[in-house]
Amino acid sequence: MKRILLALVAVLLFPHLSAQEEELLSLEQAWKIALRNSPSEEAARSRLTQAEARLGQSRSLWQPRVDASASGTRIDYSDSSRAGIPDAADADERFEAALEASWLLYNGNSRDAGVQAARFGRDAAFSDLEDVRLQLLANVGLAFTSAQLARENLRIAVADAEFQNRQSEEAALREQAGVASRADRLNFDIRRLSAETAAITAQADFDTAMAALAVLLGQGAITQQLPPPERLDIDAKAPPAPEFPQAWLATKERLPALVAARALYEAAEQQLRAVKGQYQPTLSAFGNLQAQREENPNFADDDVGSTIGLRIAIPVWEGNNRRELVAEAESSVEEASALLRQLELQAEAELSRTASDYLASVEAERITRESLELSRENRDLVEASYRAGRESLLRLNEAQRDFTTAEARAAQARLTREQFWIELQKSLGTLKVEEP
Repeated sequence: MKRILLALVAVLLFPHLSAQEEELLSLEQAWKIALRNSPSEEAARSRLTQAEARLGQSRSLWQPRVDASASGTRIDYSDSSRAGIPDAADADERFEAALEASWLLYNGNSRDAGVQAARFGRDAAFSDLEDVRLQLLANVGLAFTSAQLARENLRIAVADAEFQNRQSEEAALREQAGVASRADRLNFDIRRLSAETAAITAQADFDTAMAALAVLLGQGAITQQLPPPERLDIDAKAPPAPEFPQAWLATKERLPALVAARALYEAAEQQLRAVKGQYQPTLSAFGNLQAQREENPNFADDDVGSTIGLRIAIPVWEGNNRRELVAEAESSVEEASALLRQLELQAEAELSRTASDYLASVEAERITRESLELSRENRDLVEASYRAGRESLLRLNEAQRDFTTAEARAAQARLTREQFWIELQKSLGTLKVEEP
């Protein structure tokens, strides 16, 4: 009876454990949801759109500019204005229309440098989008595996409670047969209650982990309910870690943060070139058609005049403004160069750290798995001996505790290895998922 009640409690309190397979959430599904809904992904896409618009703005400087204008004016003359003009009208009406065009032909390559700077800025924004996506996938992966670990701890606690309840029922039968004491049964009841308390704590940890995951997926932690994560494949083989020197050479050219930093450095150099171009003369062509008529706007051919010409402007003096602009641009280039070197050093150190952590986690997982198998075998042998009267209750309690601890450590080691693998992929710049 107690086992039936315990099963019902497990189903009611921990419904995630009884979820069907098709209702579980995979890591790849979580990644795709995040890419669709995450505010950080949306913000990075918006920055890319802005950078593309700035590139379009800089390219427009190569095109001529055409302006059309029209005006109508009525002038009411004062009495003093008409006093010296015989037969002067009380008012005049004047209508004008104009079509003006101008085209910048040369400005010391500042225009071309501006386009190149905007193009590098667009490339930097694209790499920034990839970097945001890389960080998002890594964060989702870590949150997802944390939820998996909490769910596994919940399963372990429920399994421990079921074991203790089973032993309590058997102790009750042995007590009735006179071969066991009431203390034995109470021992198992106490341990069952302790396991159920641990399960309640694990359930709270699981709910917290799922709420954190929901935020990363761009969903409300309260208003939207995510399906529980699928169990991690305990028997999955650990992928080999890449060789560090060769891996770094490829990572240096691939990592989005470094690609963006290089693009920003190139953009700063082009901006410096654009500023230096202000020392050069500018050459532009201009022309216009202008029509003027009094009394009504019905323009005729003889009301239209035209102008065409070339203009050259040579900067002579502007109070050292250009010199300070050049100094500022040169300093921006130096800053971008220093930032690039700093990011390269940080990325190299991060790759070295994550590779070492991953290798250590693989070895730790191997040891904990071996310890789990030994603990399971030992617990089963002690349980059989206890039933045969050859082992004490204390020894069985110890064996079950060791097995539960080993099971929790094995789950922790497996999830830790998965998390370090995700971090290693992030530091390599290879953590990707197909577009949703």
